[in-house]
Amino acid sequence: MHAAFLRGPEADDRCQRSNDLDLVIFGDVANFMPERLFAPDGTALDLAWYPASWLSQPRHMAAAGLAAHRLMAAQLLWDPAGEAAAQRAAFDACRLDRDLQTQRIEVLLDLGYLTVREIGVTWDFPELALFWLQMAHASCVAALADACGLACPNVFTRPFGHIQALERASGLSIKAPLVRSLRLTGDPAALIAPLRRLHRIVLDRYATPAWPAAMRQVTRAEYAYTLPAAELEWRIAAAQEMASQGQTEAAVYYLRFWAYSLARLPMVWHRAAEGQDIAFLRPERPVLPDLMAHSPDVATELASVLGAPVALGDVQSALDDLLQLRQTCAHLLQQLGLAPQQSRAWQPHQPAAPAFNRP
Repeated sequence: MHAAFLRGPEADDRCQRSNDLDLVIFGDVANFMPERLFAPDGTALDLAWYPASWLSQPRHMAAAGLAAHRLMAAQLLWDPAGEAAAQRAAFDACRLDRDLQTQRIEVLLDLGYLTVREIGVTWDFPELALFWLQMAHASCVAALADACGLACPNVFTRPFGHIQALERASGLSIKAPLVRSLRLTGDPAALIAPLRRLHRIVLDRYATPAWPAAMRQVTRAEYAYTLPAAELEWRIAAAQEMASQGQTEAAVYYLRFWAYSLARLPMVWHRAAEGQDIAFLRPERPVLPDLMAHSPDVATELASVLGAPVALGDVQSALDDLLQLRQTCAHLLQQLGLAPQQSRAWQPHQPAAPAFNRP
């Protein structure tokens, strides 16, 4: 470990009882690597590892999407060589460079582009298609927050704190349309039982993948992060605390993300058995036919957490709302001189083969 930064605030004011400590660590890793630890007193430690060389390359770090936001929101905690403070100052000095900020925003928006494309092979699973739109909305929120000078290190799992700050900074109305569009008004307590059933299935069947030599280390690390029962219970406790404070939409959003993460475990397990090298969260093939081939009960529980039943009309309506938000984002970026040079159309992929139909 070459340097460590503690991401603030140290306690999430919406989750005082289930907060964790978020550390950005630069060390001997080849690329980003997530790790979860629990202290003896039960405090959760969330470690985001990055190569030590990245800290000495401030311009590279400043353009690195979510990695830059994690460092932006963190304070120096440990600096044994006495170099990290100056390296952090160099990062701060260049992170608002117009070209670097534009590159960083482009990285954040790229996830939205990719998740919208994924809808094209997910019409057979409307609940999952709506989840892709959840991620795409967060991508727009991240880009808008960056443009307004706000750090949003956990925007893809907990966007609502960032949305509140973004609405104050920009004058935009984002929360109410997003909650309506993504159908986040349900009772988060109703999602816990299917989420636990989903976890039990994957824990019983998919605890130990046969990792091929080719499988990237970050996928192995994300698998190890996601699987444990302690992690599930921590996530449920955080969602319950959000709900108890009136943040029910945040709790639903949060639990849906974790359900999809758990549902990826069987898919990754089978790709490992086939000797493939894949990313953890991004599916390498259409999800529903993949799950129906080996884990149909996982598909059932996932759909329950994702809000089943969802009609295709709900997905199309949410897509239309997203594209309006994307247009608002593009207009603001253009005004600020931060628009990516090459803007790709956000539209579902159109596969040549017909979609799989769920029985």
